[in-house]
Amino acid sequence: MNKKQQFYLWIIIATASLVLVIVSLVLGINNHNILMEWIAIIALLFALIIFILSSYFAISNFIKSRELVKKSFSSYIDEIITNNNFGIIVYDNNDERITWASTFIKNRFDRNVIGLSLKDFFIKYYNKSKEFPRFNTFNISHNNFEYEVKVWSLKNIISIKDITNEVSIVREFRDQKVVLGEIEIDNYQLYQSILSEEQLFNINKSIVDNFEKYVKNPEYNFIYRQYTNGKFVIICNEKTLDLLEKESFTNFLTFKNFSEIGVSERISVSVGFAKGWPSLDMKIEQAKKALLQSKNRGGDQVTIFSNISTPVYYGSSSEILPDNSRTNIKLISNKLEQKLKSKNIKNVIIYGHKFADLDAIGSAYGVYKLAKNFGKDAYICNTTFDSTALKVIKKHNLKDEGVFIKPSEANSLTNSSTIVILVDNSVLNRTDNPNAIVNAKIDNIFIFDHHRVGPSVDFCLRENRYIDPNASSASEIVSEIIMFTQENNAIDALTAQLLLNGIYLDTAQFTKSITPRAFSAASYLESLGAKGTISNEILKIDEKTYKIVSELLENIQEVKPGYYLAYKDIEVSNDIISIASNEILKISGRVASFVVAKQENTNLYKLSARGINTNVQIICEDVGGGGHFGTAAAVTDEPLDVFIDNIIQAIVGGKTNESDIN
Repeated sequence: MNKKQQFYLWIIIATASLVLVIVSLVLGINNHNILMEWIAIIALLFALIIFILSSYFAISNFIKSRELVKKSFSSYIDEIITNNNFGIIVYDNNDERITWASTFIKNRFDRNVIGLSLKDFFIKYYNKSKEFPRFNTFNISHNNFEYEVKVWSLKNIISIKDITNEVSIVREFRDQKVVLGEIEIDNYQLYQSILSEEQLFNINKSIVDNFEKYVKNPEYNFIYRQYTNGKFVIICNEKTLDLLEKESFTNFLTFKNFSEIGVSERISVSVGFAKGWPSLDMKIEQAKKALLQSKNRGGDQVTIFSNISTPVYYGSSSEILPDNSRTNIKLISNKLEQKLKSKNIKNVIIYGHKFADLDAIGSAYGVYKLAKNFGKDAYICNTTFDSTALKVIKKHNLKDEGVFIKPSEANSLTNSSTIVILVDNSVLNRTDNPNAIVNAKIDNIFIFDHHRVGPSVDFCLRENRYIDPNASSASEIVSEIIMFTQENNAIDALTAQLLLNGIYLDTAQFTKSITPRAFSAASYLESLGAKGTISNEILKIDEKTYKIVSELLENIQEVKPGYYLAYKDIEVSNDIISIASNEILKISGRVASFVVAKQENTNLYKLSARGINTNVQIICEDVGGGGHFGTAAAVTDEPLDVFIDNIIQAIVGGKTNESDIN
């Protein structure tokens, strides 16, 4: 007999008993015989007992059947969600302790999870937090499984779903996405002019042999093709790129020792990778831009462009052999000359960087004079200067001659008939007028700089920018532009002197960043009346400056072997901070110097960094700055102690991965 039949039987018995009770009552009331009354009473009690018992068993049977149904349904639901890799935790909102957990939770995590606090549970399984994470949704990993956790705070429920398959599919999809790369041997054109065919062959073979290691390694999905002399295209996937990034491209950028292949210089390459874009055409275009960025930053490095993140840089452990070819400078000189000849151009506005130094002023004034020679209204928009530059400007009354204008004036003058030129800088936010190119035509924007490129310079056409990290200074670049201008290129002795001052400053009076072109430019300027003795005199420091430098260097410390840091919370001119940084390196055994002080009349702190065969640019980029391989800087509004901690971390970290600056 099944449960349902038993239930009905007990109902019938209870009903019959109830009828018997009623009959007994009627008989007992209507019959006055004592015996019959006792019989009725006994029958009534018996029927009442049977009724109570049958009612109890009927109700009990019903409750048990309902509980069984409920238990079976709960078990069924639990089994269903477990089979679908889904678990539920119910917790007490008062003390946040787990009061119930589904079988999935017990099987995958802990069978004794009941009574455990949410804090203890997630400390154990969510290693990113030492507390119960207060997020609506987050992911955790455990025993090679990936889970998505959702917190339903209002219902005191947490759901945990196994998303291992989804994560694996997404990861596999990402890992197999195509990455395109462009590689160019640094200075290959120069090598073609100075090396034998056998040496060139050895260089190419060294590059190819290194690539072949990756082609033959099953861990990498990597192929390459050389499409012209010194240039290669690479096809790989994002997993391969991740593996190369993990080693910071160290082996990828390491080729046979130059002595083994008969070349007197270290062989290096510039590399550009592009990932993320859905179109292969877009990827190869971005790879070319990334390669150009690597070259603009001085070569011997890798640049990775992505459509979902900022550029990332690796390498750059040395400066490449400077290319003494003047083909590119002739091209940019001709382009500028054609613009200055155009009747559509009415005025020219030149921008140096903030707190302009002698190089920024010299190069800006050189372009200013060239524009004047072509009959254009020319102006320099700089309002902040270091003390040495300000001293030179006052000496020659340049402010009184209407050479300099304010940003508001520059903005009102800028239109489609204006040429905008950035010198000694390629970042608009580092000028005294971040809106410098508003209303200007892109074809009328030029850049002449010798610093390694940080942020993108896409606001200027490629053919309108000359950025050469191997040049000693922006003044050298402008001097060569003037030299190769065919018409109206005569400049006076003052212009030549200002340009020579810039070269002397950035070469530390011809003790660093020296190339044959720097000497050639200096010789050209001296032929026009400039004097090296005057430049030397300008760069000498007076007794007051010497005392400030000494104060800055009072607490100098060696952060790591050869790397020295000094700082002081005093207001100092930019050039004095640079002088102090150079002063540190005058002692043998020191390879990098870092000096920090407060900029005059601001709440900003300035870091000046110098290096001898040491890349200080990547350290400055790590704290929000940039610059040149051996000369870099950074400015921040952080508190001094925070800034110093960040600098020390960047130095000690010694990372070979360069991230883009903000």
